[in-house]
Amino acid sequence: MLNFLVRKDVRKILKRKDSDAGERGRALEDLRSSLFNLLFGIIFMNKLVLKVVGFQFPIFLTFIHYIVSWLLMAILKSLSILPASPSKSARLSTLFTLGFVMALSTGLANVSLKYNSVGFYQMSKIAVTPSIVLAEFYSIIRECLSPRS
Repeated sequence: MLNFLVRKDVRKILKRKDSDAGERGRALEDLRSSLFNLLFGIIFMNKLVLKVVGFQFPIFLTFIHYIVSWLLMAILKSLSILPASPSKSARLSTLFTLGFVMALSTGLANVSLKYNSVGFYQMSKIAVTPSIVLAEFYSIIRECLSPRS
């Protein structure tokens, strides 16, 4: 396996040159890495506020996050950086359900961060996607194998 990764032609594939992506590609990579670092910074700051400082209200911390996010979104929208709002054809109940689930997940994540380590918090976030895939797979298999009436 190691010999495969050391071969010259594989190294060309794995090694990314700056000239490969162009200016726009490099800017997108820089933005992506900055957002990644920002997310980790937010998680560690939340942990610091909840454990070291002793802030006892993780749901209020979520409220503060949403207020700051709303302000930033309003500024970006006023500068025409954000795309337009959802179309009028989108049902209000669907948008409300999505917003409720997203708010609930963020609030519960902050509660989880208060009582668990950052490592466990990250691993549980990572485990969500495979869990959803397995549940969907089980649902589809059960639907396909059930006798038709």
